[in-house]
Amino acid sequence: MPTRDDRQLQRRLWRDLKPHLKYIALGLICAAGAQAITLRIFALTRDVVNAAQHYHDVSLLNRVSLIVIGAFLIKFVFAYGQTYYLSLAINRFTMRLRERVYEHLQSLSLSYFTHRRTGALMSVLTNDINAISNGGTLLKDMVAAPIGLVGGLVWLFVISWKLSLIAVVGVPLMALIIRAIGKRMRQIGQQTQLRLEDVTAVLQETIAGVRTIKAFATEPMEIKRFKERNYLSYRAMMDGVRTSAALRPLIELIGAGGIAFVLWYGGHQIVRGELDFGGLSSFLLTLNLVAQSMQTLGSINVTRQQVLAAAERVYREVLDVHPEVQELPDAPLMPPIVGHVRFENVRFAYHRGGRLVLDDISFEMQPGTVVAVVGHSGAGKSTLADLIPRFYDPTSGRVLIDGIDIRTVQIASLRKQIGIVPQETLLFGGTIRDNIAYAVPDATDEQVIEAAKAAHAHEFIQRLEKGYETLVGERGVRLSGGERQRIAIARAILKNPRILILDEATSSLDTASEALVQQALEELMRGRTTLVIAHRLSTVVNADQILVLEHGRIVEQGTHQQLLAKGGVYARLFRKQMGEQMAQELVTQGE
Repeated sequence: MPTRDDRQLQRRLWRDLKPHLKYIALGLICAAGAQAITLRIFALTRDVVNAAQHYHDVSLLNRVSLIVIGAFLIKFVFAYGQTYYLSLAINRFTMRLRERVYEHLQSLSLSYFTHRRTGALMSVLTNDINAISNGGTLLKDMVAAPIGLVGGLVWLFVISWKLSLIAVVGVPLMALIIRAIGKRMRQIGQQTQLRLEDVTAVLQETIAGVRTIKAFATEPMEIKRFKERNYLSYRAMMDGVRTSAALRPLIELIGAGGIAFVLWYGGHQIVRGELDFGGLSSFLLTLNLVAQSMQTLGSINVTRQQVLAAAERVYREVLDVHPEVQELPDAPLMPPIVGHVRFENVRFAYHRGGRLVLDDISFEMQPGTVVAVVGHSGAGKSTLADLIPRFYDPTSGRVLIDGIDIRTVQIASLRKQIGIVPQETLLFGGTIRDNIAYAVPDATDEQVIEAAKAAHAHEFIQRLEKGYETLVGERGVRLSGGERQRIAIARAILKNPRILILDEATSSLDTASEALVQQALEELMRGRTTLVIAHRLSTVVNADQILVLEHGRIVEQGTHQQLLAKGGVYARLFRKQMGEQMAQELVTQGE
């Protein structure tokens, strides 16, 4: 029997199918019509055989044969309608469901993605939704199989109730087998989807990290890892194949025993004159339809369990998840930002009751000033920056921009006025122009070029064969790190934000690239309130204010000169880095 959770899942699926009910209804009417015509054809078979064998009536034979041909033509129309309308409904449903899942993913908070593998989410969008699309066959079978079973049994009893009683002896046994295998298939279906998720995740990770794999020459290790996951997926699939493969032969075996007994007993009835040859022929054809309908009913339960297992993951893993960062009802737009930022006693932990990543953070950024945040890795620098565009909400305390608590305004209107240049720049697989104009799709060519010039990117773009129409490749792989970073800066310049966040924007670049990118950043920072997360302290010596973080707390703050004079954490970090830099320069000169 379906569990309460199963019934809830089914109700949700039916609600999502509701917009497509017109096509589903047409498809199911056609499915019912096709099955009813099949039964009628089997009934006419008795008349055809008897007309030829017993009555020797050619005109009757011709008439009945023409009726049979007409019935087949009508069945063709119904069969076409059944396939077309149900496919139309299911394909539209899966298209809308995939769009809905993708749209919901876009609405979820950053924390959702940091705790899930990309491959797992890709698996939901592909494997799970494809599994749900098998519901089209399920719907057709749910109508056609009962008609074939019930209608067939009625006709069998009309022909011979004695033969019919013999034929249906195995039905209870079939029902027990179907129920047992259906429960097993639900478990296997869930396991199969999880294994497919693992395969997709490994594939995504290795393709994204192909440069690292080749750099460390770990191709054999990654091939081994993929084969292991792929084999586990194969094993899970084969568990399902073995279980479902056992169902049909078992039912056929029971059915074959019944048919053999029907042939023996039916032959005796013909000898005794209780049944004609046409009746036995029609009985056997109809009995085969009844057996097929029983098999289909068995596969309905198997398919149903697979669909429910996939639907459970789609709803539970994505659609039932609520964003942690939410807007207030009727939240107003963020007014044009001047650029005054204030943190008031901000504390933050990634999990309720977890370790504080930021502890009692309070500081101000005046409009147009540059504030740098420095500290050891893991001190909480990037987390602090993530609170300004409201990627996360503080556990306690407030973040205010121009005196407005950012939790009270529409998120998009806030983020549209903030520019971010991260350490690892992500470019999308279009042209250079598309990537620069990403935040301003209607920008003119002149505006794009001006932004590129300001970012010191125009010169290298002009050297490319197709200039601004050059395809950058997936994640920008056809460009160097410095080139990608300058494209990202041009993108931020074109967006023209009032607040700018630079998250270690030059830390992964070589010296030559860093010089060009630093020039571009200085152009970008001019007149904007800027938060700089810095690894290289030499890049922030001119900042208006420097915050030194340790274990999530501000332990020092002031200008470069003030902090050096204190001789504290910042001074030690600076002297250490300068010593390392001088040593590196000496090595370079020696080479």
